[in-house]
Amino acid sequence: MALSFSSQFELSGGRINPPLTRGHAARDHSGWLVCFVSLTMLLLISWSAAQPAQWTTTVVVLLFLAPWGWIVLRQPNDAVRSVMQNWILIILPVLSIASALWSDFPAVSFKGGAQFLITTIIGIWGGYCIKPRILISALMSALILLAVLSVLDGSHAFNRFSGEYTLIGVFGSKNYFALCISLLLLTAVTVSLDRSQPLVFRVLGIAGSCLAAPLLMYAHSVGALVVCVSALIISLALRIALRLSSISRITLVILMLLLIICVVAVLSFQIDTADLLGYFGKDVTLTGRTLLWEYAAESIADKPLLGGGYQAFWQVGNSSAEQLWFYSYIPSKYGYHFHNTFLQITVDLGFVGLAVFGLFLVLTVLRIFVCLFGRTASTEQILAMTLFVFLLLRTPLEVDLFFQFQLPSILICLIWIYLKPAADRQMS
Repeated sequence: MALSFSSQFELSGGRINPPLTRGHAARDHSGWLVCFVSLTMLLLISWSAAQPAQWTTTVVVLLFLAPWGWIVLRQPNDAVRSVMQNWILIILPVLSIASALWSDFPAVSFKGGAQFLITTIIGIWGGYCIKPRILISALMSALILLAVLSVLDGSHAFNRFSGEYTLIGVFGSKNYFALCISLLLLTAVTVSLDRSQPLVFRVLGIAGSCLAAPLLMYAHSVGALVVCVSALIISLALRIALRLSSISRITLVILMLLLIICVVAVLSFQIDTADLLGYFGKDVTLTGRTLLWEYAAESIADKPLLGGGYQAFWQVGNSSAEQLWFYSYIPSKYGYHFHNTFLQITVDLGFVGLAVFGLFLVLTVLRIFVCLFGRTASTEQILAMTLFVFLLLRTPLEVDLFFQFQLPSILICLIWIYLKPAADRQMS
């Protein structure tokens, strides 16, 4: 029996969707394949960088980029329009490119900034030109595939601070493994609860949730565990709040904020920080992070306004970076950062870059409040709010949103676009 007009309107999250034709189905299938292949390659870039053959990374990066050529050829007008409408997302990458003018390593800053810009544009295309339902299911599938491959691969890394081995699989590092497994849990739960998803993906979402939960524990990352659990609780609270009236939502949000403040205050006074960190195999320096932050503060004091240039600090020949690599026993001198997003941005792009990033965060929070206190919120908007909270909670201890060819750089674009009113978005 055909659905009535009102039923179709409700099932589409308040948007009027045309009947699904063979052409639309083919576009959905091709869009899903583009996202799945590209995101799978994106997740493998960290692994490829650790391989002896240098050409491995080049091939994986090209396979990440190439599928989007089909989207540009299929929707050239949308591809251009999407970048113009979401110009705020490219300010930081453009500033990164411009930092080559004052960087101590101009070629590095220019190349890294250009790659950061390309990654951001692909994130914009994904959010604007692909249906959220399609992209989210493809992202979950890619994460499940890499998680299974990681278990089969069985690669471990030794943490000299905790004295334990942790699974890294094909993700290349302990922290990136924990990040991606956390994202798998968040997306898998979302897909399994989304009635608009095909049954096969909902079942896969349940399987992905069951796989991610024990792997997250095995990652031995207290930050990833706490942040992921907090994001899941917030996601559940959002789903409950969106069923209430606007006044009830405001009351619930205020109560949640007060509860968080009370819990943090109680924990601060009642729990010994050293004992808590020791329980998770951490030391009081947060596995060496405090020393990194001291060096970051010194670098910012030297070049406060525009910074030292995008990715110019962690370069061979920089005495400060050499000292930190020596202390942390990193002979490869690769893949390191300050473990604090705000410090990393300020070291590279100064307070100007930090102001741009801060403005973006404020505008995103405003979009969340508009969405939260509006009439309805779609599944992708709930996921976007959840992912934003997840990534924001990680900023004091990790650097997720400031690198090229990394999944969080794609996700922040999706978050920004998904939080737009549905009428302002165009999806294939």
